[in-house]
Amino acid sequence: MDTLERILELQKQSGLTVKALEAATGISNGSFSKWKKGTYAPSAEAVLRLAKYFHVSTDYLFCLSDSPYPKVEISLTEEEQLLLEAFRSATAQGRFNIITTCMCEKRKGDNESAG
Repeated sequence: MDTLERILELQKQSGLTVKALEAATGISNGSFSKWKKGTYAPSAEAVLRLAKYFHVSTDYLFCLSDSPYPKVEISLTEEEQLLLEAFRSATAQGRFNIITTCMCEKRKGDNESAG
């Protein structure tokens, strides 16, 4: 698997069209077409934008790692690991729901601490 194959795999999994992904990431219209034709290779800047968009490491996109996620040097509890795993595997709407739920719970905790 090469960089382009990994990018296209993530694009397919996201359910976005190439055009929509180019717009969402600010990558020039037609870049994917040029990459597929072999006219150009994805630039480091494009790979960085895609990595940020998909929440994966650049090492994964450059095929330097088989793990799509950056290594985290902090230690997480089992519950935190489960939450992170659920977040990463969720759809965009699911991620929004997870964030919304967490923010509501945080506000409840903040209110209890203050009162």
